[in-house]
Amino acid sequence: MIGDVYFKLRAQLASVIEDLRTQAENHATDLDSLLLLDNIKASLKEPFVFVVVGEVNVGKSTFLNALFGQEFSRTGIIPTTEKILFFKHGETVTTIPITPTLEEVHIPCEFLRDFHIVDTPGTNSIQDEHQQITERFVPVADLVIFVFSASNPWGASAWQFLEKVHRQWMRNVVFVLQQCDLRTPEEIQVITDYMRQLTQQRFGRDFPLFPVSAKRAYLARSSGADPKRLLAESGFPALESHISASVTNTSARQTKLLTALNLARKALDDLKENVSNSYNAARRRASVLQELITERELQMERTLHKIEPAIDATVRDYHDSAIRVAGLAAETLSTRSAFRGLPQDEDEEIDIRQAPPSLDHRLFQDLQHHNSDRWRQVALILDEDVHQFERYLISAGSSSFPPGANPLVAESDDFHLELRRHFTARIDSAIRRFVVSLNLDESIEPGLKKAAARARVIPRLIAPILIGTGAAFYFGGAISATAVIISGLLGLLAFYLLTKNALNTTKRELIDKLDSSSSNLHDLLTRHVTEDVEAAFTQFLTVLVPAGKSTTEREKSLELHTQTLADLTTRFDSLHKALSPRP
Repeated sequence: MIGDVYFKLRAQLASVIEDLRTQAENHATDLDSLLLLDNIKASLKEPFVFVVVGEVNVGKSTFLNALFGQEFSRTGIIPTTEKILFFKHGETVTTIPITPTLEEVHIPCEFLRDFHIVDTPGTNSIQDEHQQITERFVPVADLVIFVFSASNPWGASAWQFLEKVHRQWMRNVVFVLQQCDLRTPEEIQVITDYMRQLTQQRFGRDFPLFPVSAKRAYLARSSGADPKRLLAESGFPALESHISASVTNTSARQTKLLTALNLARKALDDLKENVSNSYNAARRRASVLQELITERELQMERTLHKIEPAIDATVRDYHDSAIRVAGLAAETLSTRSAFRGLPQDEDEEIDIRQAPPSLDHRLFQDLQHHNSDRWRQVALILDEDVHQFERYLISAGSSSFPPGANPLVAESDDFHLELRRHFTARIDSAIRRFVVSLNLDESIEPGLKKAAARARVIPRLIAPILIGTGAAFYFGGAISATAVIISGLLGLLAFYLLTKNALNTTKRELIDKLDSSSSNLHDLLTRHVTEDVEAAFTQFLTVLVPAGKSTTEREKSLELHTQTLADLTTRFDSLHKALSPRP
């Protein structure tokens, strides 16, 4: 294909510009920049313009069909009127009159997407249109092909037409000596030598001259039996090589590609700068958000540290309350309580509810009396710390949150009121459950029953002792009676001491239970306080975590974007090297 190198470079440039546009669109670049890239890419599609000039019957149509390998110039498709024909690509064959002597012809031939052909029906038949061709088409032509017939290359009209071409455009002129198959090689050599001599005399310069046989070239590309031989004999390879070199190395075209490349490269550099700024901003936001998450954890630790004295004070109050409750239990566990209300029947339940009010209830009331105000004050401390972190979150990190994110997760007064109420209620409930779980009343009940059971024996021993004493006195005298009384009193003392021991053992167990439970209360309060403080500050994670995740994803996306732009830069550098003029 003619101009393969150029079209490959152009396709590569169009591809890299399209990829650049995709990256710019992904980065939400402004519309003007996107339109600029669209215009740059569109400018690359500007086709080459070939103007083909020659007298009638020199084989221009056959030459064009052979040059592009498609029979686009044939009877039935191309009008045969003596007009200038401007061939362009079209989905259907369409002829559009432009002027009385100029028509635009659209043909569904693929090469016409990249090459526009201006074909003249004959310089010797359109003398009046020479000026239009030279003024309208030659200045914009990438190549002006003068086709001469090997049968008669001396037609005056073609040479006269060439004289009308401005000297600055002659650098784009190529001579094609067509129908060389009608002459011998020796004759062709003589003709070409004379044409070169003539151009030097008339124009003071040489023009590229290529003797060809379009007929053989077309047969080689269509139905020739020996395509390689026919193509070699046609002389077309040298002509095509020259045209391809002209297409690739045309100064204007090279300049256009370089201009498009430089404009796109400038857009790339601007995009790289924007992406770099966005990436750095995303990194800063990620760093700020991470600092906020860390600060949240530190603030929780500071708040917990503030509340620790309240826990220790509550445990101390519990110890003091336990001493008072132990004193109350001492009254309940006295020997008087053991003998109070003893039943007459062994099967009757012992009434131990004549004791003072419930120990559990008294312990909780005592704790509540000393701690209610303290924990309300702690709730205010927690609320103030939450509010303080809110203010810090707004001042230090509001600019780091994605659009639409609200860092004021606890901005309403109702929230703060509910936070304090919930915190105090949880602590009160925890202490209540703890005290109830001690089961103080139930823990002393077995000991009291045991003491009562032993105390029940003492009254029953009095009658037998009296009877025994009387019998001993009757039968043995005063000494025997005294011995029985002493023995009986010792028995009563033994049962009394057993009752007292049972009561004292229960009392010690109660005091030990109250003492050992202090550490349990400390652990319980610490756990509840930690949970409540974490819950109060965890709500900030509903904003910080999504914001951090979004920012991290943005950072990764921009990092990939940066790498893609670096790859595009490499591609631009490679294209710039390929397009830059070599010294």
